[in-house]
Amino acid sequence: MPKTIRELAKEACDVQDACNLIAVVGGMHRALQSLVHDHNLFGDALSAHPVTRAWADKIASLAGVQGQYSTALIAHQDCESLARS
Repeated sequence: MPKTIRELAKEACDVQDACNLIAVVGGMHRALQSLVHDHNLFGDALSAHPVTRAWADKIASLAGVQGQYSTALIAHQDCESLARS
């Protein structure tokens, strides 16, 4: 059964405390597959989606290469909003 955007956003919020890079990458892969196959997001819409950005920010954090704080913060806030909706 496909995951809803709400479920995907909740997972993206929940993963922020994770410390296992391999598991996080696998989770992001599954989330992206769902966004593409179940929600028809592609290209810029996929890349800019709050779920994508929250997962990417976590991976950047674990790899020690975080970039723009404001973009990541907005993605996290948007995921929290989607997870509550």
